[in-house]
Amino acid sequence: MAALAACTIMVVLAWPVPETRAAEGGGALRSSGCSASPPGSPPTSIVVDGRQRELIVAPVRQGGGDEPLDVVVAFHGRTNSNAQVRNYFGLEKAVQRSTLFVYPAGLPAGDGGRDWTGGGSASAEPRDFALFDAIVLRLAQLYCLDLGRVFAVGHSLGASFVNALACARGDQLRGIATVAGDPGLTETGCTGPVAALLLHNPRDEIVGIAGAARVRDRLIRTNGLASDAVSGLPGDLGCVQYGGSPAANPVVWCAHHQDVTRRGRYYPHQWPPDAGALIMEFFAGLP
Repeated sequence: MAALAACTIMVVLAWPVPETRAAEGGGALRSSGCSASPPGSPPTSIVVDGRQRELIVAPVRQGGGDEPLDVVVAFHGRTNSNAQVRNYFGLEKAVQRSTLFVYPAGLPAGDGGRDWTGGGSASAEPRDFALFDAIVLRLAQLYCLDLGRVFAVGHSLGASFVNALACARGDQLRGIATVAGDPGLTETGCTGPVAALLLHNPRDEIVGIAGAARVRDRLIRTNGLASDAVSGLPGDLGCVQYGGSPAANPVVWCAHHQDVTRRGRYYPHQWPPDAGALIMEFFAGLP
């Protein structure tokens, strides 16, 4: 098994599979990997639609137990790598529950950056929805996962991708957290409610806040929440929550004003220093 995990993985399964259906009566929705030992080394790549895709996979256990792992798939922006966002997202150091973190790498785009859509359009599903599906399917076979607690995180272009993924894969995602994203390519035909934490700086000129507000409003409607924020949250990120507390599928909106990076650069499009801790707290608090 260790040798298999270290090499490229070919995925031919289709989503969904029976093990991903909602559990009846509560409790963890255990993946097929719970019946086998985990690999000795995490996989470093996966083949999707005939293309090898690089991954960083990091299981982080809390308390030494053997309970099923939550899953967090984190998507980088156009100009960053998966290794870079693993560092600056700060998710692993803020973990509160045993979690499998996955950082895929986007494919090269014509502008010198990387993307997740492959030049998709509003009428065609973005290319890397299939990558997300393949990641969850294969890792569910290799690791003991709680498939009722699958989350996606993104920044900038990665945030826009995750915002679209929340609509198209709402029946498979428990929650999302995005920073500085717009609606992406998918806004209609959403498949289910998704808890969401959305952060955006009103001064962001790279991705305007109006698009993020459309995502917020779409999620409020999809989740069946009242359109008035019912509570403010502590901290300096300006967060308010729709849906009450506790709520099964809340939407948290943070119009923050963290304009200056740790190095003193004015950059409203940044990932706020406290975002990783806020995200992991939000995910851990979801029922």
